[in-house]
Amino acid sequence: MSALRPDRNLRSRGVALWFGAIASVACDDGGRSGADAHDDTAVETAGEVDEVAIDTDEEVIDTDEVAGPPAPATLEERGFEEVRLIAHLHSAYSHDGCDEAGLDGEGRPNQACIARMRRALCSERIGHAFMTDHPSHARDQDWEALFYVDPPADDVVLRGEDGTPWAVRFACEAWQGGPDGRVTLMVGFEGTHTMPLGLRRAFDWSRYHAFEDAASPESLTAVSDAVREAGGHLAIAHSEEADLSAATIAEHGVAAMEIYNFHANFNEVLGAGLGEALFTLEHFLDPAATVPDPDLSALILLGHYPVAALDKWRMVTAQRAITGFGGADAHENVSFAPACKDTDACDGLARLYPNLVAYLKVGGPVWQSDGERLDGYARVFRWVQNRVLVERERAADPQAVEQAFVDGRVMVVFEVLGDARGAALVAVDRDGALHDLGAAVPLGAGLMLWARSPEPPVAPSFLAWSDGAAALIESIVWRTDADGVHEVARWTGPSTWQAIDVREPGAYQLEVLLTPHHLADELGPASELAGATYRWVESNAIRVTP
Repeated sequence: MSALRPDRNLRSRGVALWFGAIASVACDDGGRSGADAHDDTAVETAGEVDEVAIDTDEEVIDTDEVAGPPAPATLEERGFEEVRLIAHLHSAYSHDGCDEAGLDGEGRPNQACIARMRRALCSERIGHAFMTDHPSHARDQDWEALFYVDPPADDVVLRGEDGTPWAVRFACEAWQGGPDGRVTLMVGFEGTHTMPLGLRRAFDWSRYHAFEDAASPESLTAVSDAVREAGGHLAIAHSEEADLSAATIAEHGVAAMEIYNFHANFNEVLGAGLGEALFTLEHFLDPAATVPDPDLSALILLGHYPVAALDKWRMVTAQRAITGFGGADAHENVSFAPACKDTDACDGLARLYPNLVAYLKVGGPVWQSDGERLDGYARVFRWVQNRVLVERERAADPQAVEQAFVDGRVMVVFEVLGDARGAALVAVDRDGALHDLGAAVPLGAGLMLWARSPEPPVAPSFLAWSDGAAALIESIVWRTDADGVHEVARWTGPSTWQAIDVREPGAYQLEVLLTPHHLADELGPASELAGATYRWVESNAIRVTP
């Protein structure tokens, strides 16, 4: 990641302050260590996890010379619709949510924080959300309270045959929310790695256990069984952390795991590039500036992607099916501690970084020029989304969206770089049958994999640029097997189908990298960020079995 480079002496004195500046980046239920420090930049797609390395030396198929039938129809032409889904979400019933003020002294939830969350889900056109408040304080609430139902509003509570609620659907203003103008909210929780999604009834807390390598197989089986008995799907939070291996995940009943996490990304910057990140942040803090666009501060963090989670997920997919998803992990709780009171270093830095120093003098959340905090719900929802592929006629059906997610028909899109329309990965067998993301297909003669790069990035509703043609798009198909991760095909350019003759079993996955030259004007004085390369799209896998 590039940044403007300050005077070396000022920078060396200032960086010592930055490591004591972050006061609150809480994202677990206690006892969790910070994310492992990696020095991976956005252009790196390799990393080592459990001694499995990416192999880019094997022969890469020249996809331009593959002859065969015409490309399949696009997902849109085939009747699929993308439903935006947020997973891993906190609010008032998390002990560290809402700046640790989720509950007042009498245990009443912070209604202003809840309202911000609901508004953001609507405004960012989210169709489905998995709420995952922490056990403290969620375990102490009545089951129905966990759905954040607003009685005066037009909320629809979905109930099972026994009357127990399993989801709430709240209405949004015109052109907001999901396909039918509503957001579906389902309940789970996040402990230490253990993160059930979509519970149908209250969880049996006597069977809860942290999901980590140190846990006994019996306790992991017990918590997996308890989640299923409560009607939910066991997911793994913070897959990037070293206390949970791919082997442990693969051996138990885990339905989904994170391949990206917002707070993990924040921790990655703390460990790998805090000084440069904070100096670059200066440009995004000027309350009078029209550029850079505040939402593009995301690029500072995305330049340090927490790659360990992605690598670990790829390893698990080589053994069995598992959904990979991006975790928003939104809390509205990132704050700076006051760190610049009466210090010569800060006085010197203020000449070059007046806005940054002004914040470090008072501490608290970082507010940007649009009046929204750096880690506000809406901003994080814009940052990373899961795009669930659902048959168009069922796109407003919560159970259809939930099942498509569990089945792995999901692409993770970092929409802050632009909307990625048309990206696809599909297998076509010798009989012409199509197999989409999440499918398992037996290896056989005539099996083809078709991968499509996205169209040029389209400006999402929250950004003002209009032409993404200047962006550099690079697409890669990876295959993961017991020997590691192998590059199968790589090409540049938008809207391009590539045909791959499938010769080996393994889990095949599409990754799209983007160099956002199209954002240079919106970045203004931080335009160097437009010359770096970032992960834009990560698809789920199609597993080819022997």
